[in-house]
Amino acid sequence: MNRKIWMGVLVAALLLFWGCNEASGSAVESEQALRDSVVVRDSVRFIDSVRVINSINFVDSVRIVDSLSIVDSVNVVDNPAHVADSVRFIDSVRVIDSLNIKDSVRVVDSVVVYGPEHYFGPCTSENSGEIKSTTIYDEVRAYVCDENTLLWRIATQVDWNDKYIYESHANDFTDIKKLVDNLATTEKMVIVLRHAERGSDYSMTGPLNENGFKQSQDLGESIANDIEFYYGASQFVRAHQTCSNIAKGRGDLDTLADTLAALNDNWYVKDEAAYKAAKDAHGGGWKVTSEWAYEGAYSDAFYNLNSRSTELFEEHLIPAFENSGKQVGLFVSHDIVMVPLVVYASGKSIDLKYYEDTKDHWLNYLGGVAIVFKPDGTRVFYVVKGLDSGTM
Repeated sequence: MNRKIWMGVLVAALLLFWGCNEASGSAVESEQALRDSVVVRDSVRFIDSVRVINSINFVDSVRIVDSLSIVDSVNVVDNPAHVADSVRFIDSVRVIDSLNIKDSVRVVDSVVVYGPEHYFGPCTSENSGEIKSTTIYDEVRAYVCDENTLLWRIATQVDWNDKYIYESHANDFTDIKKLVDNLATTEKMVIVLRHAERGSDYSMTGPLNENGFKQSQDLGESIANDIEFYYGASQFVRAHQTCSNIAKGRGDLDTLADTLAALNDNWYVKDEAAYKAAKDAHGGGWKVTSEWAYEGAYSDAFYNLNSRSTELFEEHLIPAFENSGKQVGLFVSHDIVMVPLVVYASGKSIDLKYYEDTKDHWLNYLGGVAIVFKPDGTRVFYVVKGLDSGTM
């Protein structure tokens, strides 16, 4: 039926409706599909076909404001559809039973949604912690089997680092020189160390002692090569002195390190008052910090080890290093930071349980952690030493 004939039929139907209503003076009969009022504003445009099966019953009012554009086919089956405001349907939409759409809805083509189980199978205790990736709508997405809920969820950087640490098996100290000498031109590396030997002044202005200056320069000489280094240190004087003397030993011209407050010795402390109370009651900061790192004790005083360690790398150290454009980033911090970081990077396989045994169970000067970044985006974690022994 062409448009002119269709419009004629529509006008005739409306005239007939008005005429019958005026003649009878009564309300529309209950059998009729439309009750009370129908208000159509602006335009209604039907292109191609509209297929309605069974019945659509509009009670009270149907209000279509602005424009409703139905392109191709719409198949409405069974119960009523209540559409408020603007709705745009493109291609085919099939509505079964009842549908209540409010505000604006835009449906383009058809969308089929699958859960992670469709791609990876069930998440169980056997594969908990496992990370799997798949491509969904041209985007690579990674999911982890959560060990607490046994449900797949989007993998975070904490999950990825946990995976790399597990695969790295950093269960012993590696010489920093060995890592630097074996670093490929396509690889990058971040090194985080405890400062060199200090004197008896523990304050922020406390310097290295004479042996600390020598330790730093000797380490720098041992890793002298053509690789460009970036240096970062805490706000403490001895951390900057360590960076400067390593750089001096390497023969670097620019020996001024950037200052990063995140490397200060309170990075892992969540509540200073709770931390002080724990130290006073349980034998000092070394014992309390090591027991928290291994056993999760004093959780009111400390942050979560894994998430806080990841935050240090991802939000502070790695961005500063990447902005430098250098191949190696060397950062200097303090033992209260570096002991938990070593525990984290080694998956707790390095024994620094000072709370159990105070002899040779604390991190030595110039000991720490390194991450090698591979060209494919993967990471390898190491526990490193700049002196003969990693512990003291």
